[in-house]
Order: sequence, then structure tokens, then C-alpha cells
Amino acid sequence: MQHFLPDHPGFVHFPLGLLAAAFVFELLGLIFRRDSLHDLGRGALFLGTLAALAAVGTGLAAEGLVKPVPRALGSLLDLHKLLALATAALAVILSMWRISVRKRYHGGVRAAFVAALAALAVAVLWTGHVGGRMVYDHGAGVTVGRRTYAAPRGTPAASSPNTPRPAGEAEAP
Repeated sequence: MQHFLPDHPGFVHFPLGLLAAAFVFELLGLIFRRDSLHDLGRGALFLGTLAALAAVGTGLAAEGLVKPVPRALGSLLDLHKLLALATAALAVILSMWRISVRKRYHGGVRAAFVAALAALAVAVLWTGHVGGRMVYDHGAGVTVGRRTYAAPRGTPAASSPNTPRPAGEAEAP
């Protein structure tokens, strides 16, 4: 089960990009009245929905691997999971809607669909933001490697304040 943790970050970027792009393409198609842009939006929505389901699956599999969970991280984890499930559900619903209106995709239906895609884009970006806070603010899922590679002593890189040092070693004066 532990092998899923590294996979989750590899999946999450696809729904972020694809679902946001679906909104942009559909909006541009609405503005410029180009069916080709709507086709791109539809394809991005379908691929983004599949990617969202994969990201949610790997995220749920990895959830139990982040231990111990401090209180602040726990509340972010719960929010992230809720947002991810709601976002994936909304993506599935919008994909099904888009399939069902295939022949009647014009006028008010098109405008309503683009408005719904805007909500989906906000949801997926908010979900990604919360996930990013978990990683970058709290170190969720971040592991320290077994070996740290640093430049040999005395080289300019070894004197940098950003160079990793073994535990307990003081910084050179």
C-alpha cells in the first residue's frame, strides 16, 4: 500500500490543468463562436474527469500513510478530501451532462454549461491549493532521503546556507 504515496502527486497535476483548460476552451468557444474550441473543452473535460478519479483514488490510498497527523494538518486533510470528492463528483456530473446535450449544445445550454465549468475550475484549483498547503506548509507526505548529497567541504556550494548538513553539524563560520 505504501507505494501509492509517491503516485498521488504524479496524478494531481492532470485534473488541475485539464479541468481548468476545459473551462477556458469552452469560454473562448462561447466568446468567439468556434465549435473547435468547444470540442477541445469537451475533450479536456473528459480527460480531466478521468484524471480526477485517478487522483482521488491515489489520494485515498495514500491518506493512511501520512502519520502521525497533527491537528492542523488533520483539518486540512479533511478539507482536501472533501473538496477532492466533491470536485470529482462535479466533474463526472458535468461530463454526463455534456454527453447528454451533445446534439442540443447551443444558446442557453452552452452558457449554463460554461458557468458550471467555471465552478468546477474554481473547485479543482481550490482543492489543489489546499493540497499544496498540506505539502509545503506541513510537509505531508514528504520523506527525507536516506542519503544527503552535498558538495565536499571547502567548496563554495558547501558554504552555502542552503546546503543540507548532517544532523548536529554546525554551519561553518
